[in-house]
Amino acid sequence: MSLSHSRHFRVAIAAAALIGTATTGVLGLGATDANAHTATSAPTRYEEPGNLLKALEFPELVEGKWAGAAESPTSVPVEPSDTSPGEPEPDSVDAPDPAPAPPAVTADDLRRIVPGIPSERIDQYIAPLNEAMTHNGIDTPVRQAAFIAQLAVESDSFRTFEEYASGRAYEGRSDLGNTQPGDGERYKGRGAIQVTGRHNYEDLSQHTGVDFVAHPELLAAPENAFTTAAWYWTSRDLNNVADTAGIVRVSELVNGGHHALTRRIADFERGLNVLLAP
Repeated sequence: MSLSHSRHFRVAIAAAALIGTATTGVLGLGATDANAHTATSAPTRYEEPGNLLKALEFPELVEGKWAGAAESPTSVPVEPSDTSPGEPEPDSVDAPDPAPAPPAVTADDLRRIVPGIPSERIDQYIAPLNEAMTHNGIDTPVRQAAFIAQLAVESDSFRTFEEYASGRAYEGRSDLGNTQPGDGERYKGRGAIQVTGRHNYEDLSQHTGVDFVAHPELLAAPENAFTTAAWYWTSRDLNNVADTAGIVRVSELVNGGHHALTRRIADFERGLNVLLAP
């Protein structure tokens, strides 16, 4: 896949617009309480679905299409028939095969997007990461870069799928469903995106058929960590948010505030650079 200089320029502009839709001055903020109220994004002309990439004349990234993928024409011209009336028409020209599925993120891609990832973890995690993205429509460079950026921050560059803190801070948090003694520690953040709270563990159990309520430690297992992260992503409609509102708004909906926002933005930018590289 090759990109012209003008398309590289549009990629850079797209990244800037996808980043810059949050409240004015947000990049000057330090880390805030992860449970703070989410900021209200300033309205922009890019908030309608797909409008950002269309406005930048970057149709390859709209509706799940990848840059460089061949598009199937809507119709195929057929030469006028030479047959006489009453004779059978020749077979129409077969339409081209549909555009290929987007390529998976490679181990080298992941290493470049998340430089801090332990090298011994890459081969272990790349397959379940791709499987989770494929099954949940995380299938464009913008969506994948946003998803991986959030996972990288929440999991400390894929070093842990269980929150370092004890979870006592969540005790009694009825908004998380932690209404029983010990729920704070029992249902602390786990998985690649640090799913937290009894309510989320209950919803996950219903969605996957795995009893994470009775066995919360299973959420931290690599085979579950990415599936559950993708569940959280789609349950908050974050593909659409990534497409339209930008990485700051995605970060707010994942984290609840602006904790490590500069890092999330940097990882997102790096992801776009890697996934759109020629």
